[in-house]
Amino acid sequence: MKLLKGSLKRRREQLGISQADVAEGICHQSLLSRIERTDEISNITVLQQLCARLQLRVSSVAKINELTVTPLTVIRYFIDIGQFEQAANRLESSTLLRRLPVFALPEYNLLRARIALSQNQTNVAMQLLQIALGDAEKHQMELLIEIYTEMGATWAKQGEYVYASEYFERACGIIKGYRPTMRAELGKVIAHTYYHQSKLYLTIDDPQKAMERITQALAILPTSEHFHQIVKLQKLRVKCCEQLSLLKEKSEAKMLMYAAAEFSKDINLQDDVKQYLEDLEIN
Repeated sequence: MKLLKGSLKRRREQLGISQADVAEGICHQSLLSRIERTDEISNITVLQQLCARLQLRVSSVAKINELTVTPLTVIRYFIDIGQFEQAANRLESSTLLRRLPVFALPEYNLLRARIALSQNQTNVAMQLLQIALGDAEKHQMELLIEIYTEMGATWAKQGEYVYASEYFERACGIIKGYRPTMRAELGKVIAHTYYHQSKLYLTIDDPQKAMERITQALAILPTSEHFHQIVKLQKLRVKCCEQLSLLKEKSEAKMLMYAAAEFSKDINLQDDVKQYLEDLEIN
């Protein structure tokens, strides 16, 4: 069975764990190495077990039926599109927590923190992020970027802008340590960090810096997907353009926002951007 190129290896590296950790009790490390190298596997049971350990949807790497347990990647998807209630319901599954491998606990608490933050439960969010940070291994660099970013977002929501800036800079410090090719692979994560940092810049009345970060975020974010994130960034871009009196760029941001919503085929997202399109038609 052919797998999506690099899907298992990419997720393993995202979690910052070794082939031996993933393969333990499932298959020999040499088999996992071959699977990652060739992107082929003949044993569906082994694939299901590997995906369960990596908290991946099986259908995201191969065209077969899903596992019965909702993995963290599905919960991430619901959070990314703003379906926080759906995400929360899945996180509350006792089966999920019971089957969650130890190395996935930091990500589990990170996602719980993002949901708490969406509900303005900043104290709960910070507590969960502290737990996630304490459990995260030093080599789980991508996860650390996310944790620092959410800590910055939480401080910002509490009006503690100095602390917020400090944690965004910690996240950006890790990002700077990556090679350009690796940064491209982390496009979604980096764009999320830049989004929150640009929100902070707008809050403290520095639209120029905010615009620079938004431009960087849009440049690194894959354009063939992540339409919800593109819309969020273009909304911020509109606000920057208003403060900087960039009328042409403002209209362009609205058009790109509308286009992203249309490509997403998400009715809720399309309804969300209608006002921006109406403003364009009026002008």
